[in-house]
Amino acid sequence: MPWSSLKSALLFNAACSCLLGIALLLFPSAIAGLMGDFSPLILTALGAGLLIFAVDVAWVATREPISPALARLITFADLAWVLATPVAMLVAAPWLSLWGQLLLLDVGLLVAFCGFCQWRGIQWLQWA
Repeated sequence: MPWSSLKSALLFNAACSCLLGIALLLFPSAIAGLMGDFSPLILTALGAGLLIFAVDVAWVATREPISPALARLITFADLAWVLATPVAMLVAAPWLSLWGQLLLLDVGLLVAFCGFCQWRGIQWLQWA
């Protein structure tokens, strides 16, 4: 349950980022084909970046105590992703299929959920 604690929220974020990063690294051509006229190289780079992000988030989540400053930084990175999603959907609209648009939207919603759970966990730390 990612909403139960900051540690759970961060580990959920790390797991989601890791799974998406692995999928993008292993199947960039298939995902690019599903998304429309999109370059697999971009998806491969994004996958590598997500794996690095996942390792960083997991590292922060496993520290005792969790650094509120680093947790906030990760949450702000998630917020930046969420805010960039509609921009990316508009800019890339000529190259994206309906499935591509839906995939971007779904990932944006998942990142928003992760960020919200982390924000709640950070708030809980301040009250504890």
